[in-house]
Amino acid sequence: MPASGAPGVSPSAGGGRGALEFQPGDRVAERYEVRHRIGQGGMGVVYLAQDTLLGEEVALKFMRPELLRTEKARRLFLQEALVTRRLRHEHIVAVHDVSLARGGVLYISMEHAAGDPLRGILRRHRTERRLIDVRFAVSVAAQMLAGLEYAHRYVIHRDIKPENVIIGANERVKLLDFGLAKAVEEDMAAAGAATEGERREKRRVVGTLLYAAPEQSRFQPLDHRVDVYATGLVLRELLALRTPSEPLEKMGQVRRDVSPSVMRVLEKALAEDRDARWQTAGAFRRALEEAYEESYRPPASPTGARASAGEASTEGMAWFSGGRFLMGNSGVREESPEEEVEVAPFWMDRHPVTVAEYRVYLEATGAPPPRYWNDADCNGAEQPVVGVSWHEAAAYARWAGKSLPTEAQWEFAARGRDNRRHPWGNLSPDSTRCNFGEHIGGTSMVTLYEDGRTPEGLYDMAGNVFEWALDPFAPYEQIRKQPEAAAKTPRRAARGGCWRSGPGELTTTARRGFFPETQSRALGFRCVLGARV
Repeated sequence: MPASGAPGVSPSAGGGRGALEFQPGDRVAERYEVRHRIGQGGMGVVYLAQDTLLGEEVALKFMRPELLRTEKARRLFLQEALVTRRLRHEHIVAVHDVSLARGGVLYISMEHAAGDPLRGILRRHRTERRLIDVRFAVSVAAQMLAGLEYAHRYVIHRDIKPENVIIGANERVKLLDFGLAKAVEEDMAAAGAATEGERREKRRVVGTLLYAAPEQSRFQPLDHRVDVYATGLVLRELLALRTPSEPLEKMGQVRRDVSPSVMRVLEKALAEDRDARWQTAGAFRRALEEAYEESYRPPASPTGARASAGEASTEGMAWFSGGRFLMGNSGVREESPEEEVEVAPFWMDRHPVTVAEYRVYLEATGAPPPRYWNDADCNGAEQPVVGVSWHEAAAYARWAGKSLPTEAQWEFAARGRDNRRHPWGNLSPDSTRCNFGEHIGGTSMVTLYEDGRTPEGLYDMAGNVFEWALDPFAPYEQIRKQPEAAAKTPRRAARGGCWRSGPGELTTTARRGFFPETQSRALGFRCVLGARV
């Protein structure tokens, strides 16, 4: 039976939890059109909806009916939602508004964080018995901690767990459900939790016991260090694929590629005595990032490495004498304005770095393999190495005594002195010149397309894989006039299009931006010698 005065709203027929049920097309407050249900938790149920006023997708979270019956709980839900609404951070799902639908149904409208719940990722890896890359685990934890570092100015989460972490495009982390559990706890504490049933409810609502800090289970006064502890448990699970209830005396029981310094940082986060833990989320994040960088960055001069540009080999590279050329395309916003720039002489790899070449680097340095390293469809010796972040690509280049190319160097090499539209000339792309448009469905050998070579002898400057550039991805005008501001942009430039690209991304001026942590099947790199560092 529909809730009073609320068409399309009815208690769940599924017994017990009292979740609300909507059908596709139902309207909420005349503004939101429901699409489908996307989640359910202890506090309520979440639906994907279309904001018909603004024309964008949102998530609507409805409070459980049994909590709605308590006026104090309703007030605290509203109060905490308003606190959460203040949080504006790239790693926190934004709350837009809190309101009442007809019939007194209390709901929150928030950003729809598209992506995979971290719990699902962990479950898949456990099912496939496939360990998660240390880099990914550290990146997820560091992004969680960055969000918490900001949030702790206003609120304590108290329910950090994989279910409340979303991994979106480019491995961007978003945290969900700030403040709600805290509000319910304080409400029941104020009421005295007089009965055993209320005490059980209090224990159940205040976070998830599996990820609770020792002081939570002892019902001691809590502070932000409970979130530090819970994030440590999430990182432990990412590295070991074991939940907090599963014993793990030493990480070496499961894997041997987690460095001692990373383990020391994790162990401190999991100290039973909160005074012995990292005292802030920021301190935990910085220590973790420093430990990872220290442990996994290739040494400056490993045995057999070419430690400087003067010693690096130019075998397999093409020479460019440099000079002035017209860079950019005023007809495309991301590529404008056109401007004459000058590049110094340099050498450039004739093709993207291959799997075989990257393997030599891994064996020489002991660096961890990149994502997709063991995937049969992209690990052929002469295929371009993929799944490398900007940081990993830059580390390889340093080891080789080279650098990633600047955008100016890359475009100078692709465009040539004859101002070509495409690396091979001005003829349109087709299947004889490059790998694009998914006509192969993955990467190809780096020297496959002879007809697509530049006159200078460079392969795959269009299609196959996007190639990391050294520069930040910012408007050209800002890069040229405000280089310090441009350097702070979070993305890095990439050039050349990939096997998925349409023709528009295969020009010599086309550019894209990716977060430096991105690891994609369509993203590789090549090196230059003589670049600025």
